[in-house]
Amino acid sequence: MFSMRDSGTKEVSHELGHNRRPYGVRGQAQRDPALVSRRAAHGKAPSPLRSAGALHSAAGPFGIFGHALKRYGLALLACGLSGAGAFAQLVSPTPPKSTAPSNAAVPSPVVLKPNASLVAKASDGPGLARVFCASCHLFPEPDLLDKKTWREGTLPRMKIRLGLAPEMIDQHREAKLLRASGVFPTAPMLSEAEWKLIEAYYLASAPEAALPQGPRPEIQTGLKLFAPERPRFKRANPSTSMVVIQPKTHQIYMGDAETKSLDILDAAGGLLKSIGLGNVPVSIAESERGLYVTLIGHFLPSEDPKGEFVFLEKSEGRFKPPKVILKELPRPTHVEFADLNRDGQQDFVMALFGNNAGRLSWFENVGKDQYKEHVILPKPGALRTVVRDFNADGAPDIAVLMAQDLETLFLLFNDGKGNFTPQPVFQKPPVYGHSHFELADFDRDGRPDILATNGDNGEYASPLKRYHGVRIYLNKGGQKFEESFFFPLNGAYKAVARDFDRDGDLDIAAISFFPDYERSPQESFVYLENQGGLKFAPSTFPQFFTGRWLTMDADDLDGDGDIDIVLGSHIHGPSDVPDSLMQLWEKVGPCVLVLKNQLR
Repeated sequence: MFSMRDSGTKEVSHELGHNRRPYGVRGQAQRDPALVSRRAAHGKAPSPLRSAGALHSAAGPFGIFGHALKRYGLALLACGLSGAGAFAQLVSPTPPKSTAPSNAAVPSPVVLKPNASLVAKASDGPGLARVFCASCHLFPEPDLLDKKTWREGTLPRMKIRLGLAPEMIDQHREAKLLRASGVFPTAPMLSEAEWKLIEAYYLASAPEAALPQGPRPEIQTGLKLFAPERPRFKRANPSTSMVVIQPKTHQIYMGDAETKSLDILDAAGGLLKSIGLGNVPVSIAESERGLYVTLIGHFLPSEDPKGEFVFLEKSEGRFKPPKVILKELPRPTHVEFADLNRDGQQDFVMALFGNNAGRLSWFENVGKDQYKEHVILPKPGALRTVVRDFNADGAPDIAVLMAQDLETLFLLFNDGKGNFTPQPVFQKPPVYGHSHFELADFDRDGRPDILATNGDNGEYASPLKRYHGVRIYLNKGGQKFEESFFFPLNGAYKAVARDFDRDGDLDIAAISFFPDYERSPQESFVYLENQGGLKFAPSTFPQFFTGRWLTMDADDLDGDGDIDIVLGSHIHGPSDVPDSLMQLWEKVGPCVLVLKNQLR
């Protein structure tokens, strides 16, 4: 879906002068279209959501500075930050702004500077790194990346973020938009000598090669529970941006990034209807009246706000032309409807992932498809939300996964009037590359647990990462969660929890957009059968290599009472893939593949 996301050529004029991987759910500098086209011909294209990561493969060098979340328990700022009121500006709801039909004015980004007294006390590389790096995000230890990646990818981006290389911004094709975003310091935040100490610290401390992935059970080949079925319909260049199963009608909604269309397929994968949208669909919310479709605008990272939110009204079995509800949005990725201020009207919360600038907002329904925007988090990287009453006070709260520099899952507690207070559930360093989450009750105690994936590896030339994978955070009560399961999976992009075998516990289906093609290509799709006690047996189907799986959904497609899986393939992603696979995908690769459950 929207959480969609390595090649390594130097592109000075369009990459701020640094070598980086293009594809990823974060988004920073967008590439020259001609270059994208040339790369696409070889299976390499920029990542839809993120791209030039920050200091990192998952944060982006241009994300807004300063998440002073210390107040809410994040271990961001052991150093402390100046400006006590800045955090409130980052997370407090703003007064509603009119957004009919274009987006509202939003709070200006806040650039926070490290505490001057702490800077004065830091005299060596480690101390300076902890002060300056932690002023932007969770401190990244040197062993998270190998020496070459720090030297050629991460450190150059850090330098830009610290205001030491402003000329690189001016070389970017979106320089004017980048400057206008307000996310860059207008003056250096430290001296060149201090920067050299930080640089030397990371290069001396980082390992020569990326540290290896930890042990895991072998992924067995052969799925007794599922039979892969190729749909009858196929586009020439699989560029699937979204798949959604509609169990009531036994249909598949498929978004295509190349044709910018919404395709509706039957259960056998035959094309029923194709609706041209002129924009890239990444998520759908369905009502009795029709379909609300989120259109990301630029599938590749960009500051240009071309996203839209449209309504396709059903009339006599057909859809009317799209009605634009919101436009000029910074790369929206997900929408969920709920009565957030309890006035009897259906509002919605929207994840506006953006690029260097983005936000999480809820939109108040004022009638006649008109809405007022309330900004909750004026930060880029919002991936997905789930609305639920987490503290049992009768008001709908919001869970949101923020990527980019935050790499945090928040619970946002609603006072019942649409004012939200954030509480972090977990936060990781910015190289983690979170890509998806959902709620599921794994221990069957009646409390929602969290299933999350991190595996975006599309920022710039970057090795495989031992911390990529699938995680379960068990709900311990009192809004406290504990990481209780980790399955290492290179490039993990999405995981869903369902009782696929109907034995009373939750299994997991997971996909990887950046698998280890050399040593473990089976990572492309993994079925984790629950063995009890948070132990899972991994397996895959023999034809796992038939597509490059960017997105997935699981529901009862054929109406027989069990849960099927639909995989969506987007073949021209970043990172090198074997030529034989690319040739196969281009010739016969499906846009979607159905894994039909064989229980019934």
